[in-house]
Amino acid sequence: MRRFTKYGSFLVFNLNRMLKYQLVKYTNNKSMTRANYIIFLVSMTYMLFVASIAIAVPNHGLSLYGPKGLKYLPGQAYKYSDPEAEKGGQLVLSDFGAFTKLNPASLKGVPAPGIGALIFQTPMDSSADDAEPFSQYGNLVEKVELAEDRLSMIYHIYQHARFSDGHPVTADDFVFSFNLIKEPEYHPIYKQYFKDIKTVEKIDDHTVKYTFAIFNQELPLITGQMTIFPKHIYGVKGKSFGSDFDSIAVGSGPYTVKDFEFGKHITLQRKTDWWGKNLTVNKGRYNFDQVTWKIYLDPVAMREGFKGGDFDALMVNSSRDWALDFKGDYVKKGYYGKKKFPHTRVAGMQGFAMNQRNKIFSSRKVRAAIAMTFDFEWSNKNLFYGQYTRNECYFDNNPEMKASGIPFGNVKTLLTKLRKKHGASFVPKTALTKPVGTPGQGLSLSKNISMANALLDSAGWVIGKDGIRVKNGKHMTFELLLASPDFMRIAEPYKNNLKKIGVEMKIKVAQIAEYEEILRNFKFDMIVTGYGQSRSPGNEQRYMWSSEAAKTPGSRNYMGIENPAIDELIGIIVKANSRKELIDAIQAMDRILTHQFYIVPHWYIAYDRLVYWQKFSRPAINSSQSAIINNILEWWWWDKDKATKLKEAWASGISLQ
Repeated sequence: MRRFTKYGSFLVFNLNRMLKYQLVKYTNNKSMTRANYIIFLVSMTYMLFVASIAIAVPNHGLSLYGPKGLKYLPGQAYKYSDPEAEKGGQLVLSDFGAFTKLNPASLKGVPAPGIGALIFQTPMDSSADDAEPFSQYGNLVEKVELAEDRLSMIYHIYQHARFSDGHPVTADDFVFSFNLIKEPEYHPIYKQYFKDIKTVEKIDDHTVKYTFAIFNQELPLITGQMTIFPKHIYGVKGKSFGSDFDSIAVGSGPYTVKDFEFGKHITLQRKTDWWGKNLTVNKGRYNFDQVTWKIYLDPVAMREGFKGGDFDALMVNSSRDWALDFKGDYVKKGYYGKKKFPHTRVAGMQGFAMNQRNKIFSSRKVRAAIAMTFDFEWSNKNLFYGQYTRNECYFDNNPEMKASGIPFGNVKTLLTKLRKKHGASFVPKTALTKPVGTPGQGLSLSKNISMANALLDSAGWVIGKDGIRVKNGKHMTFELLLASPDFMRIAEPYKNNLKKIGVEMKIKVAQIAEYEEILRNFKFDMIVTGYGQSRSPGNEQRYMWSSEAAKTPGSRNYMGIENPAIDELIGIIVKANSRKELIDAIQAMDRILTHQFYIVPHWYIAYDRLVYWQKFSRPAINSSQSAIINNILEWWWWDKDKATKLKEAWASGISLQ
C-alpha cells in the first residue's frame, strides 16, 4: 500500500469525493445513461490509479538504486558509529598552508579547515558505508520524495532546524542557496556540479521542490550535497558574496567559530544545544567540545610539532616520514600510536599534469615522451621504501571499475563509434588495441629514454647547441609548480632524466595562496595534482575533463582537455540508466584519458597512514570510504582516562605499555 504526502493525499481524496458526488448525481439524475456513467466511472478510476503511482513515496533517504539500495532503516545508526561515544575534550589538528577566508563556496581565497563540514550543512548526509556506493540519509531534511522519472524531488525540511544564530532553516534558504549559482563569485566547481538543477521552488516554509533539466541517475543525490546558506545573512542586499563574508561563518552545523587568526589558527566550539544532535545520522558523532587547527607553512615544522605534542593526530603522506620517522622514545613508550588503516576507495589518478594551454604539451608524442621518462621503479625503491603501486589508469584499485585487458563488448563498440565520429586525434588507436597502463611500462629507463628521444625527433624537436630541444625558435623548457618543497626529492631525479631527452624542467615552490590563484587561472606549465574518484562517478567528471571546464577558471581541468569524445562519454555517464551502462562509459573514457597521456602517472597506496596521541577512543569499525582524518573529526572521542594516563606517564617518563 503506497503512502502519500499531504499533497498526494489531497489529490486522491478529491478524486474520491468526485466519484462519490457522481454516484449521488447519477442516482438523482435519470437523464445520464448507464453506459455514459460506466465510461465516466472507468475514467475517474483510471485517474485515481495514475495519481497514486505518480505521487512519490516519502523516504528517510535516497539511493542511486532506489529505496532497496538503502542499507539503514529509520532510527538505525551507522555501523561505523558508536552511539555511546562520550562528549567532551579538545581535538587539535594541523593544516598546511594559510587560510584566507571563512566562506567555503566563494571563488577567491583559501577556506579555513573544517568550515564546510562542521559549520555548514547539506540537505542530505552521504553514507560512508562500504556496502553503499551512493546512498544518503536526511540531514537538514526529514523526508524526501523522488518522482518515478527522477526529474523532480521534494524535500521536507526539519521544522526544528536552526542556524547558529537561532534563525529557523526554511525553504527560502534552500532557494537562495541554489540561486547562488548565478552569483559571479560563487565557485565555478559548484556551478558545474549543480548545473542540471533547473528550478527550485518554495512550496511552504518547510517544503521545497527541485526540478531537474535532464535525466541523471545521480542528480537527486548530487542535489543533496549543496551547502545551505542562511539567506538573512548571506543574501543581504548590497553585500558581495565573494568578499563581504570572509570573516564570518553562520551555518546550521554542530560547531561555531570560537576564534581564529588568518594564517595561524582557528578553533571551533561544539554547540551543546545544536538542533540536530539527536538525529539518527548524528548518533555518536561530533564528540569533541572544541576542534582547533594550527597552521604550518613548513612540513618539517609540522612533523616536529606533532612529535612535540603541539597537536593530536597527523595523516602521514610521505613514505619517507612513515618509514624513517616516528620511531623515537615516545613511540616505544606508547605515548602515540602509528597505525595503517586499510581502505577500499577507488584510487583515482595522481601525477604530473601537463597543461596543454602551453603549446609544448599540445602534441601527444611529446606528452608520451615526457611521461615515459619518469622512472617510477627507481623512485619507489629509493624514495618510497616500496610502499606504493603505480597508477595505471584514472579508476585504479577497484576491480569493477578498472579497465582490464583489450577492450571488448560494449566498451569496444563505444570506442569504435567515437573514433569514427571524432577522429584518431581524439580517440587514439591504442585505446582500442592496448590495455590501460603507463607509457613505457615494464621497460628499462634506458629503453624508455631511447624511445622518448625518437618520439621527440619525429615531432620535429631538434637538439640545440645547449642540449635543449628547439622547434620553430621555441625551446623545450617548462616549469613544474609545487605547493610544497616535499616534492623536490621526487622532482629532481625526474628533472635529471628529462635532461637526457633534451628537455629542461625548472622547479618553483609557491606559497599556498599564490599557488591557488595560479591554478585558478591555469597560469602554469605542469603541476602535481590528484583526481580522486568515487564508486559512483557522475557530474563531477565535467569539471575535471570537459571542454567547457577547460575554459572555466577555477575548474579542475588543469590539463586543458578539449576532447569531444570525452565530452560525449561524460554525457552518457551522467545519464546512465544502469550500473552496466555507467561502468562501460567510465572504462571507455578511462582508456581515452590514459592513452592521450595527459598526465605523468604517479602512484597510490591502499591504506591511510596515521600517527596519533593515545588519548582517544574510536568505534569498532572504521569507515574506509572516508579518509581517516575525517573519521577522527566525526566519530572518534576524547577519552578522559586515556588522556589522564598519558599525561601522568609523560610527566614521569614511564611507559604506557
